[in-house]
Amino acid sequence: MRVLALASYDSFLNIAGLIAPHFERAGCTVEFALVQARRKKQISEDQVQRYGLASKVRWIDIEAFCGSGEIAGYDIVLSCLEGLSTRRLMHHLIQLGSRRPLVISAYPGLVLRHAYDGFSMRTGSDLFWLNCEADAEAYRAMCGAFGIDASNARVFGVGALLEPMNRQPVAETGPVVFFEQAVIPRYHDEREFLAEQLVLLAKRFPEISIAIKPRTMGKDATLHRSWHPIEPLLKAVAERQGGWPGNLSLTSEKASTLLSRASHCLTVCSTVAAEAIHAGIPTVIIGDFGAHDDYGLHYFYGSGLIRTFDELDFPVETKPNAGWRARYIGDPNRKVETLVREALAIAGGQRVAIAAKQLNAEMSPALRDHLMRRYGTSDVLGRKHQTPRKAPRRWTALFTKLFTGA
Repeated sequence: MRVLALASYDSFLNIAGLIAPHFERAGCTVEFALVQARRKKQISEDQVQRYGLASKVRWIDIEAFCGSGEIAGYDIVLSCLEGLSTRRLMHHLIQLGSRRPLVISAYPGLVLRHAYDGFSMRTGSDLFWLNCEADAEAYRAMCGAFGIDASNARVFGVGALLEPMNRQPVAETGPVVFFEQAVIPRYHDEREFLAEQLVLLAKRFPEISIAIKPRTMGKDATLHRSWHPIEPLLKAVAERQGGWPGNLSLTSEKASTLLSRASHCLTVCSTVAAEAIHAGIPTVIIGDFGAHDDYGLHYFYGSGLIRTFDELDFPVETKPNAGWRARYIGDPNRKVETLVREALAIAGGQRVAIAAKQLNAEMSPALRDHLMRRYGTSDVLGRKHQTPRKAPRRWTALFTKLFTGA
């Protein structure tokens, strides 16, 4: 069978690359394509090369690819796409009726934010490979509320855990590694505080090597672009505090390579925490930035791993709560072969058209028709209707006069 693995950004391509060999071992031919998701750079050529994929990666436009019928030449599409690209894929596949491949949707990492937004865009998938039991329960509850069939849900696990990790013998005395997220926390003052605390942490524990892994370095690109990258903030803070600590370093090494020799994993909120927990590495979720929905800390409630910088001490003895771990950190190594066999069996049968009703959790057919008439297909799929409108100048001038007395 022919499998097309679709990805849009670096972490998405990584997961596609980790899943693909399991289809190849089952006798499939796997091809890779990057979907054009935005006008600015999505991923650098160096990032693509780093994944060492067996076949060449090409770029496609979803509308043109589906409209030409080329996508129908594949038996399975493994969709490792962000939300907007997923919406476009589902819309254009509906137009193909039964002349379409089997669609499997998978996440590139933990669903830390906007879970129901993401779920609602993937309800049209034939198989929806979810990260954990908690996500599957939430997805089924959402589908039930909208009268949607949720039988496509499968607990696959956190895809990043498919990458083998061989812990080095020196890991117990290895570096404490902090993994940055591009937009968690988001704002300058918060990120400056983060940089200050990391420098202070290095000075508090001069005998421990502390490595900081920025989300991107150099010309690398990612889905979420940081307004305030960590590297210049660290340098500015260190200068104010009397110089860069000798035990503090920045690194561009892969997360799995760093974890193989890390004594501890620190992060504000990141999928790498799941990788560290799975590998048995002492892990701390930094709680200084509070319980904000947009920061994803709620994913780790009940884990027992949340600490502020002031509460940090090494070595960290706390282990994740077993009940929380069972519900939130799914291991795909236990399920992937079974799920691949299931996908191949279903793909060998007759396809049916994706029912429009399956997309009702995203919006009703009436609202979709209303928006399509006003904006057109492309702008609706791009969520133009959710872009804040600017108030007309005359109202802006009036409000300014009223509130300033000018």
